[in-house]
Amino acid sequence: MVGRSRLSERSFKRRFSAATGYTPVQYVQALRIEEAKQMLETEDVAIEDVSVSVGYEDPTFFRKLFKRRTGVTPAQYRQRNRIRGLSA
Repeated sequence: MVGRSRLSERSFKRRFSAATGYTPVQYVQALRIEEAKQMLETEDVAIEDVSVSVGYEDPTFFRKLFKRRTGVTPAQYRQRNRIRGLSA
């Protein structure tokens, strides 16, 4: 059974990647980063709170991942993309 379970996992990952262009982990990260971007644009909460809200307990990891995926830090993203009417 263990071998069969492993094969199914591998098959799932391959099919998922073929369908989406992402590995399952990359897909979840992309969804979380998109949610974080939305929060940074529209909510006046600390970046650490955004990190936790989208599923990252380690704000340092979140900041590094965010920068790797977007090219800017969360603070830079917020500064550039803030919806008007929110305080800076």
